[in-house]
Amino acid sequence: MQRIAEMDWSSVLTPDILAVLFVVPERMSAWNLYQYSKHLSENRQKTERYEIAMWKKLVYPLASLVMMALALPFRLCPRPGRRRGVKVFSGIMLGIFFHMMNSLFSYLGLLQNWQPFVSAALPSAAFLGAAASMMWWVERR
Repeated sequence: MQRIAEMDWSSVLTPDILAVLFVVPERMSAWNLYQYSKHLSENRQKTERYEIAMWKKLVYPLASLVMMALALPFRLCPRPGRRRGVKVFSGIMLGIFFHMMNSLFSYLGLLQNWQPFVSAALPSAAFLGAAASMMWWVERR
């Protein structure tokens, strides 16, 4: 039996594809997530985690607009001098709750096999509805 010390193997696996295995999807760019999820789907592997991370990156600029819409009712509330600290604290807690719901819906989408876009966009849509109802309530007062 003869042993070969070195040998070149040709493979479709590149160092870029293997490096993705060590990177958390939340730290990848949207384009890289798209390419990698396309690669996974071509090889009939699960893509949901990477698709949810990609949609979160695409929906995230809308989340900043939702946060601004959530802040408006606290500013437009009548009698601005009274209970200012309570308003600031409530706004901060609402922002933290929004951030936690974004993370929670990502995991729920993975567990319940929701569409990736739905699990990424649902918290923003729900909080936008809440902001609209809060603004309606403040205007009604």
